[in-house]
Amino acid sequence: MPFSPYHLPLAGYFALIGALAVKVAPTFAPRRLTKPAVGFLVLAGVSLLFTWSYMLAYFKRSFDDSALRHGVLPAQYSSHEWLADVSLFHEAWHYVCDDARRWWWSQQLCLWTTGPLTLLLMADGNKYGVKHGWAYMLLGQVVAISFAQSLWAAAAVVAATSYSSAASTPVRPRKAKISAGLLAAIVLGTTSVVFVPRTLNSAMPLFLPNLALMHTVILLPFIPALANRDWPLSPRLSRFYLNGAFISLRFRAPLLMELLGKDQPFSLQVVRNRLPALLVRQWETLNEHPAQASISWDVVFTSVSALAYLAWSSRARGAGVREGEEVSWVILGLMALATPLVGISTSVSVGLAIREGKREAREDAVAKLEKARKEQAVRELQGLGGKEGRLA
Repeated sequence: MPFSPYHLPLAGYFALIGALAVKVAPTFAPRRLTKPAVGFLVLAGVSLLFTWSYMLAYFKRSFDDSALRHGVLPAQYSSHEWLADVSLFHEAWHYVCDDARRWWWSQQLCLWTTGPLTLLLMADGNKYGVKHGWAYMLLGQVVAISFAQSLWAAAAVVAATSYSSAASTPVRPRKAKISAGLLAAIVLGTTSVVFVPRTLNSAMPLFLPNLALMHTVILLPFIPALANRDWPLSPRLSRFYLNGAFISLRFRAPLLMELLGKDQPFSLQVVRNRLPALLVRQWETLNEHPAQASISWDVVFTSVSALAYLAWSSRARGAGVREGEEVSWVILGLMALATPLVGISTSVSVGLAIREGKREAREDAVAKLEKARKEQAVRELQGLGGKEGRLA
């Protein structure tokens, strides 16, 4: 089979994946791995197996459909002719975004990736000292979010262990840092997600440019050359995660209401009665097309990975969590139960907001105590000075 210019994009795509894998691989030297890190690596492998078995099935289906459109048997059709005839990225994304049932899956992943995940990778990545954050974000875009996210979580676990001299003696990691450019990227990326359904059948060809914006803008803050020129901020992360949850719910709720049916006023009773049937329909949607199955399983494993990371980062001593800062298992369980209803971007964002809120409350209490001690010391010195003056 001769190599042609039509093979270059696909060859470059796989070359990029290989280069990114080589870039992050040294982080996972066996001697540095702990049980949580191994768990995340296993989850990354399983998610890769699921998402890419269906992605390869999508490639085959696209090849067969292209051959049939040209009246040729697949056995007599060449990859050159196939790649000249199709736009794999456009066709796959258009399919998984077209129709409310499919968008129910894709919207979850897009809202999570452009919002809370981008903030999490930057904030916790800086806090624990995870290297090459840009590589994980790009790997998620070209392979699968669930795969890259689980790899990044394993890298965070590995990096966090360097701050502890013993498992029972956690050392507070460095403070999280975010920037104005990161927040701008999150706003633009989330806005592009909101406009995806409107660009599907617009008069102007806006679908691909909007997707390109969604993918590109959230990568820019991770590029070292740009990050070094950005304006650092020191906000309360709990507020940003909570705002992310509200924004996600704002755009998730109308889609949920549409899928539950508009023949009755929306209420908790309607949700309770119709949610099981909705989840069954969404499971059927998952299996209706290879491209849909790939992104749907990506959503499933992204949710599992995010909930697992939330549990580790909000309870483990190795993550720098101090006594009194732990998020209870009850709250974590409620977040997991809420995920099928409200989506990962809402549920995990609430959990992260609680995690950060507990940390911020403790830091505020410590700061107030330290301030009180300093003021007391000043008063004592002033009192001592007054006594010496009277004696003189």
